[in-house]
Amino acid sequence: MATRGNTPERGRANTNNPIAHVSHSPGDLSAPDTGGSASKIHVPVTTELRASLRNMALAAQPEFHAESVAHPGIPSVLVMKLRDEAIAKTHRPVKLVTEAGLSPAGHGALNEFLVAGYESELVRLSHVIQTRTIQKIQANLSAIEGLEPWGVRRRLPKAYRQIPLDQVFTLMHAARKRLMLQLFSHYRTETTHLIQERLVGFLAELQLAPIYLAQRSGPFIVLIDMATMSFETFKRIVSYQGIKHVTLEPDVLPVATAPARGVRQTFAPRFTAANPAAGLPIVAVFDSGVAPDATALRPWVASSETYILPPDTNYEHGTAVSSLIVDGPGLNNYHAQFPVTPCRIHDVCALDSAGAPVSDLILRLRTAVANHPEIRVWNLSLGAELIDDDEFSHFGRELDALSDTYNILFVVAAGNYVYEPRRGWPIDTQDRFDRLTSPADSVRALTVGSIAHLDHDTTMVGVGEPAPYSRRGPGPMFTPKPDIVHFGGNTDHQLDPVDTGVHVLGPGNTFHCQCGTSFAAPIAASVAAHTWQSLSSPLRSTPLAVTPTMVKALMIHSAQLNSPDRNSFERRYYGAGLPDDPVSVLYDTDSSFTALFELDIVDSTKWRKTPYPIPPSMRDENGKLKGEVIITVAYAPPLNPGAGAEYVRFNVDVGFGVLTQDAAGKMSFNGEVPADGEPGMSGFEKAQLEHGGKWSTVKTYRREFQGKSGDQWAVQAGLLRREFEPPLVRPLRVIILITLRSTDGNQNIYREGRQELEARNWITQDLSQRVDVNLRT
Repeated sequence: MATRGNTPERGRANTNNPIAHVSHSPGDLSAPDTGGSASKIHVPVTTELRASLRNMALAAQPEFHAESVAHPGIPSVLVMKLRDEAIAKTHRPVKLVTEAGLSPAGHGALNEFLVAGYESELVRLSHVIQTRTIQKIQANLSAIEGLEPWGVRRRLPKAYRQIPLDQVFTLMHAARKRLMLQLFSHYRTETTHLIQERLVGFLAELQLAPIYLAQRSGPFIVLIDMATMSFETFKRIVSYQGIKHVTLEPDVLPVATAPARGVRQTFAPRFTAANPAAGLPIVAVFDSGVAPDATALRPWVASSETYILPPDTNYEHGTAVSSLIVDGPGLNNYHAQFPVTPCRIHDVCALDSAGAPVSDLILRLRTAVANHPEIRVWNLSLGAELIDDDEFSHFGRELDALSDTYNILFVVAAGNYVYEPRRGWPIDTQDRFDRLTSPADSVRALTVGSIAHLDHDTTMVGVGEPAPYSRRGPGPMFTPKPDIVHFGGNTDHQLDPVDTGVHVLGPGNTFHCQCGTSFAAPIAASVAAHTWQSLSSPLRSTPLAVTPTMVKALMIHSAQLNSPDRNSFERRYYGAGLPDDPVSVLYDTDSSFTALFELDIVDSTKWRKTPYPIPPSMRDENGKLKGEVIITVAYAPPLNPGAGAEYVRFNVDVGFGVLTQDAAGKMSFNGEVPADGEPGMSGFEKAQLEHGGKWSTVKTYRREFQGKSGDQWAVQAGLLRREFEPPLVRPLRVIILITLRSTDGNQNIYREGRQELEARNWITQDLSQRVDVNLRT
């Protein structure tokens, strides 16, 4: 039986080699190089194009009129579908919208710019389309491919849009779930307030008793029981122009596959954890609860909260997840790659074993987090509906809001694909609905997929390969997900783990062999908790504010260092790869040198750090750079739940490259990691999103050099703001991790890198000043 995957031999991190932390310095900021350009004409603005767009605008009048009659004073929404080459914010038809008297109303899909107005604005829009000939208007017209109202069909889920409305009602009513309404968040806040106020009165008039779920920002979510709802009432609700989406409330389930059915077993699992040592970190486990009769775990439960009782829970899933946080290695025969990171448990018994509506879970989670904001890492081994291509899920956005409010990191399972056709590795060409489930699309969370740690002749994948059930990325808008992977067990074609699953503890101190991303997440959560605690030393000369973004960046960077370079398709399953233990997260090997930069960037500035410290042993006899450069970037920008595809409001571009001076003495930056001209670094907006990580809050890069000229190296960053987004109230904190690693095994890289760093007189300190984990011998 194989037990080790295709991870590279990185070498052991040395606890004498802490990663270097480089503080922000205001002197690193400067004005960016900017240049204006004339408005671009994408296609010829012919008489035929004008007539086509004008007719589309006028065709929306009947829907606008009907909505205005039913709900006077509430604007309707028009979809401006943009050409692929005109998606970037510089091409938005803002001048056209302004002259027509329309106002922005957010975004739909990637290429859909939404505007709000009334019939009169549609008439004015058609006139501007037909008559105005100035350059900006022509450019705006050339950017638009089509116009259509955001009517009843667009409010429904995609699967229902081609079905007669009465049949849609029948199907939704039969599901026995609550109706969930998401409202538009308009550019004019008074419009959003009016939509909410009028909706409350409208639903009272219909004699309904909705639940209003307040959001951290933007309009509330509305939940309505469909049990006694008539088709006529349903039709009136979905016709309200203030509503953006009408869906059924999804259920949230524990994320685990079936337990082993076979009897083949090569070792007897043991629970080896004694009573917890003082000072161990705590991980909150929001799950189905630790069983009262799981006495082996009880000393490790630091605190608990109960929201449900049997028969709503059988404690099996929560007990299994918690046992891996406490003693994952012991339960799994001290497998060489299971980290020894025992943590205590805050047991939140809140997840029904058979599943629960997402709003119920959200309300319980809000209360639980507010009761224990001091706990920094929360494990969520659960999943709801499949994610969308264009918009982030309600549950994912909720995790983002809670993370920002309480400065906590959620570690979330990617979800399990348990349907036919099964997936092996390498993957075949069959279509599968194996994308992530929510809330794994949360941009603040650390999302964890699963790989196999064992295999035998009947398993579907080999050691180190993505488990057959592990769901894949990307997230909405090509967001890189999962972030990392860990061990969740292997299976055969029947999804039976036999003896290649993960061994866990169950109620009554029984042992079980199971598989699922549910069991990969808690292993990662235990590493994250130890990492956070190791950073939280009160004895620092320079204060360090530990954040979820910093811990997440370190986990992802460790995964990069511990994994081979993979292509974009493989990363949809692996993410950045498999991280090692907290020592490898926080310390370097002798053959690598890592610096973590914290910087505060604002609008209209460029951040640059130069000359970058290059270890002399990483230059060849001609002074050229040789070796590997690995970069991780993470930041937590403002988010707008009402902005659809443009949920993330700021983008940070980072580059590592060479500075050269021209004849006039001006310094020019040539990007090498990522390289200028790489796929996704330029071109259409969609290509930059899919291949370059534009608007993603985590970016990873790596490149190996055989000999690259450059006397002065630098790292730099710039900030881009969405259209209609106000300037930052406070600077945006960005984490950049850069590792320079020898490819010939040179053991002097760390020492030389720190010497070069000290010579720069930058404000630095050791990132970790304590190690609180059990080290393997």
